[in-house]
Amino acid sequence: MTSHDDPGPAPRRPRGRPPGGGHTPVQARDKLLDAAAESFRTAGITATTMTGIARRAGFTRAVIYRHFSGRDDVVDALTRRTLDRHLATIAVRFAELDDPAEIIVGSLVFIATEVGTDPLLALLSEHRGRHTVVHLIESSPEIGELVLSMYAAGLKRFGRRGLRPGLDAHDGARFIVSTALAFLLDAVPGVRGPEQVRRYVVSFVLPGLMADPPPVLPLDP
Repeated sequence: MTSHDDPGPAPRRPRGRPPGGGHTPVQARDKLLDAAAESFRTAGITATTMTGIARRAGFTRAVIYRHFSGRDDVVDALTRRTLDRHLATIAVRFAELDDPAEIIVGSLVFIATEVGTDPLLALLSEHRGRHTVVHLIESSPEIGELVLSMYAAGLKRFGRRGLRPGLDAHDGARFIVSTALAFLLDAVPGVRGPEQVRRYVVSFVLPGLMADPPPVLPLDP
């Protein structure tokens, strides 16, 4: 007999993998997005199915529909994740710099030359019929707000040191973000590579933000 204090034998554990293959929901979502990105690159977005993404990630069709309502939802989530990773790279790369000019110039060069040429973002924007990363960002307005707040916080961190007297941090951030969007739209003629972007920012952007901007970079002979 079993006493009232004895719960008895433990129930048998069902055989096989636990729901989700032992992955947390976050891990499963990331694996699905990784699989989607690979399939989009190799087969194209229109030829990629939800079932194909799930199989490539090692999940069933039911699992992918727990996380995404359809392929367009996958595209949106992959866009947001890719942009978030670029923003995280900017934050980490420039977090320890103590010179506002270096941060502004370096981050704008990164946006113009790395974010603007990201092949996955270009593919996703073409699928959405937007043709540029900027129009892709417009579908996720929270991204623009995040970038704006990031630059505003950076300008506030420096306070009066090196910046124009009376410059409002949010106004300065808007100026930087508008410049970044111009680069992403290819709206600055003749400015493509890192050195051209750097020269443009030093010549025209920093004088609008800093009390004593660095001298303009000389042209290569």
